[in-house]
Amino acid sequence: MRGLAVLLLAAVALAADWHVINNNVLTTDLGIAFLNEFVGYTAGDANGKGPVILKTIDGALTFESCNATFGPDVLLLDLDAAGNSVVVSSVFGELYSANGGRTFQRSTGGGTSQSVRFLGINGDGGHKYGTTGQFGKKQGVAISVNSGRTFSAYDAKLSTLARYGAFPTDTTWYVAAGQWPDNGQSASAARHFRERRTEYLNNDGTLRLNTAATPRVNEVGYIAQISKTVDGGNTWNSVFFENNTFYFNAIDCAPNDPENCCAVGESDGTDAAGGRIHCTTDGGRTWNRTFWSPNTDKVHYSLLELRYSSATDIWAVGGQLTQIEPSAWFVHSVDGGKTWQADTTLLKGYYALGLTMVSPTVGFAAVDNLVTQNAGIAKYH
Repeated sequence: MRGLAVLLLAAVALAADWHVINNNVLTTDLGIAFLNEFVGYTAGDANGKGPVILKTIDGALTFESCNATFGPDVLLLDLDAAGNSVVVSSVFGELYSANGGRTFQRSTGGGTSQSVRFLGINGDGGHKYGTTGQFGKKQGVAISVNSGRTFSAYDAKLSTLARYGAFPTDTTWYVAAGQWPDNGQSASAARHFRERRTEYLNNDGTLRLNTAATPRVNEVGYIAQISKTVDGGNTWNSVFFENNTFYFNAIDCAPNDPENCCAVGESDGTDAAGGRIHCTTDGGRTWNRTFWSPNTDKVHYSLLELRYSSATDIWAVGGQLTQIEPSAWFVHSVDGGKTWQADTTLLKGYYALGLTMVSPTVGFAAVDNLVTQNAGIAKYH
């Protein structure tokens, strides 16, 4: 019966596909979260307006601006939503809404984060959130138990920069960390590092011009690390560490299951350059690279985000990058990360920067068109 269920799920997946359903939402669209197939939020930047938080109630066909006040120099980086609450991260701290996005207020106690996730299944009804990044001198996570009003920071004991987090339970958390050779370790460099999000983009969000040129080989300075706590941040253990190969981007775990997790990574300057996925089935004691798409002299592969929609269904997104234009890229697993299939759908001109899955049959991705400098929403259905 279990094998039949997997086959049926695979058949449904083959019938569905990714399509851009709104191609002019923002200029840069980074964070995205949907509560169901119709109600969702996205955050980014709009030319002439600066940072914007948007809400839709019709499945991303139309959006309305949320009431939020921030300076024009604030760069919004990610968001998540559960219940009636929304938390948005930026280079200058977090914002929260406790009334379904009608108004946003500044949080206290946070920092610079490019990753927001609720804890557990739904953040205990939208009360518990974790952000990942730099909080004062701490590289790690900040936790809120009051829908984003206040955060408490925890040092994840890393040897590099905290990038993304996963919070499968109230007390078991993972931090995916890393850096590429030119981002440095100073506070200003770390900030620009988060603004860039990936080594394939420049500081202003444009595609690096030498992408898919002759690959750089064996550059020193790549670090990939995963740190884990099982006691709510009091103690941490490094469960993955690798030098001079790649850096990690997003990490996620199966719903309420800290044993089964996957993380995406990438690099452009090593003999193992390309997009990759590492997974664990034993709570981080061992990690296996279950997917790798190596760069060529014509195409480079980037994976930025990863989300579980069930215990077995997982999507990873990023881009296939060429000298002419990027294409949004989607990689799918229906067996908990054991095997992966690169989707044949290529959204020309786009780079997928954010992802939210409502169910195994419905998902949304924040996609930036690096050719037209418009950002939109792609839907899986």
